[in-house]
Amino acid sequence: MIMGLKKRLTKIASINLVLLLFGCAYYSMSGSIPANINNVAIPLFNNETVEFELSEKLTSGIIQEISSQNILRITNDTNGDSIINGSITSVSDGPYAFNSNEKVSEYRFSLSVKVSWIDNSDDSAFFDKTFSAFGTYSIDNDPSSDGLDNDDDGIIDEDDSDEFGDSRELAINVAINKIAVDIVNTVLSTW
Repeated sequence: MIMGLKKRLTKIASINLVLLLFGCAYYSMSGSIPANINNVAIPLFNNETVEFELSEKLTSGIIQEISSQNILRITNDTNGDSIINGSITSVSDGPYAFNSNEKVSEYRFSLSVKVSWIDNSDDSAFFDKTFSAFGTYSIDNDPSSDGLDNDDDGIIDEDDSDEFGDSRELAINVAINKIAVDIVNTVLSTW
């Protein structure tokens, strides 16, 4: 009797586990996006600053982030279901940390972007928001051998394939990646 009960409970627990796993496997963040939105156009962002190539890098970063999340199909048609427009409104680059001799040891590159996500069916805005982020860098250290995780990916120096080159450029890329992730998280949390 007890053995039969044990087998039944094991069978019920197994079935529940299988159903739970299939239910979780089907879960998708795209379910939070309105049903009429299947694609998004992301034209090149405007750059109101004197910093070169920011528009291209930021627009590309947002497209990559949306593609990696697989939440919406990217389209070049600005008359598609929706459009994400943006303008890089400001950058700043200045001292961030000082050493014991009161010399600058780190600089901070900051970036602000005004972004709107528009439903093209009725020209309403899902959101209209300003995003800001920063990256820090040192002009005295080589990011590939400074012992720091300069791009916040959990990998340090020689083990990190994208932590090399100009440290200021790396700080710019860190700021751009943070904003791209923030924008996509806002798209996901809009509904």
